[in-house]
Amino acid sequence: MKRLVMTTLIGLGAVALTACSTGRSAGTGGLPRTSADDYQSAQTYALPGQPGYRGNEYAFYKNAMTAPANQTYYFSFDSSQMRPIDLQAMRIQASYLATHPNARIRLEGNTDNRGSREYNIALGWRRDQAVARLLEQQGVRRSQIQMVSYGKEHPVVEGNNEKAWALNRRVNLVYKAQ
Repeated sequence: MKRLVMTTLIGLGAVALTACSTGRSAGTGGLPRTSADDYQSAQTYALPGQPGYRGNEYAFYKNAMTAPANQTYYFSFDSSQMRPIDLQAMRIQASYLATHPNARIRLEGNTDNRGSREYNIALGWRRDQAVARLLEQQGVRRSQIQMVSYGKEHPVVEGNNEKAWALNRRVNLVYKAQ
């Protein structure tokens, strides 16, 4: 009887441990890499003012001022021009950075998978520079900003469709540990 109870407990423990496993492989930044079909749309991560945003705008902007968070800015095909809809979120980040001169960020330029590796590295770099220029115009010191272009090497989603391409054309603003 004691042996049956012990075997049952060990079996249940093994089941509990395997149930906690996600089974997903790590993608960019430790996030799971998925297909674009896993996303309902690019609007899933909409910011205030964007179609599909389902949050409290006041709370979003208040938190952005007091607690900086990594942010992603999306771009149109073959473009390094910031979207007007991202400018308010960018101003909030710039305000925080300008008033916290010890804060450091890394801008990570990314592209979709179309085009040559060299072209996409250059496009990712131009996107980094566009974001950095806007931050500097808002009072952020150049010494607070590090830039890297990954081109098409670090997709957030896999796929050859408009959804995947739209989600991969981005600059990630990442706060660095001090």
